[in-house]
Amino acid sequence: MEYYSGQELGPRPHLAVLFHDSIGNFAVVTPLLRGLHEKYPGCILDYYGGPRSQELEEASPFIDSRVSLFGGEDGLRGVVDYVRRREEESGPYDLAINLEFHPLNALVMAVLNPRYAVGNAYEPDLRKELPLAPTRQSALATATWTHPSFLDEFGDVVCSNFIGEIFCRLVGVETDYQRTEIPWAPPGSASGELPDLLIATGASRPAKLWPVEYWEALLYWCEGRGLSVGLLGDKPAEQVRYYHSASAENFLLSRTALQDLRGRFTLPQVAGALREARACVAIDNGIMHLAIGVGTPTVAIFGASSWRLWAPQMPHLQLLLPDTPCPLCEQNNYRNPDCLRPGQDQVCMRSILPATVTRRLERLLG
Repeated sequence: MEYYSGQELGPRPHLAVLFHDSIGNFAVVTPLLRGLHEKYPGCILDYYGGPRSQELEEASPFIDSRVSLFGGEDGLRGVVDYVRRREEESGPYDLAINLEFHPLNALVMAVLNPRYAVGNAYEPDLRKELPLAPTRQSALATATWTHPSFLDEFGDVVCSNFIGEIFCRLVGVETDYQRTEIPWAPPGSASGELPDLLIATGASRPAKLWPVEYWEALLYWCEGRGLSVGLLGDKPAEQVRYYHSASAENFLLSRTALQDLRGRFTLPQVAGALREARACVAIDNGIMHLAIGVGTPTVAIFGASSWRLWAPQMPHLQLLLPDTPCPLCEQNNYRNPDCLRPGQDQVCMRSILPATVTRRLERLLG
């Protein structure tokens, strides 16, 4: 196994992409998946993800086969069995691309034992990590992508901080870096008549949550203008487990005309519902990425997360940033689940007022 720096892979290379299984992660990796097919038209591409994004992985036209690296019922044994089966079906791996810093990913890279590797990987004997190639692309892999000075240092390699572009640059792939692609399906009869506006309030980190009273003000504004609003998200029990917003959502459902659409759709159907909506309002979460990926006019509320890294530069995206920014999350590389300020006051998110959101929403709705 060698570190990849543009070596020839042959006419029909067997590729593997390893990541985590959040919806947002899947969305931002789609430029790379598309770009790999553009660079290697005859390639066979396997995706190592997980159950939370499985429906999107299975529906993607860029993925030939997939397995749950995280959350699989058989754990690592199931992954090893999958690798053995895929090698029998499509041959040894020519290139494996690890986009996650979790130690499991580095271990599985050793199991894959590809000819060439990108990202963290243990060598096949598991004694040490595979050394990086002495190239600007490999230096990019170890940089702090969220830092404001990132472009000053790597402007010769990348044009933006957007993670979708960075992934492509790591592999030397050229494509439309900002354009994510989400597989979608019609929402079907489970939705009834879809609302005008769709919102998503949950987040993987509580620090990113917008205050519930702000959501309430937004919903009353919509009601006053005759706009129906639907709430997207996972089933309430999963919202509690992963997205930290179930109590706030129950409050909003009890106080407003908000329609509860959580858990009614598959993920491709969620994307299909977003395609039909007039607009979407969301914080930095998976629904926001689905909306952007299917072209929905979207108001995205960013505070305690890196807009430089996670927001593609698309004309249908209205990006809202704090009037009172706080540097603490960035200084902690966004590893903190909760607000780091004394008293947990979330000053960044609280400084994005409902009136600011409604002005942007009016602009999108015309």
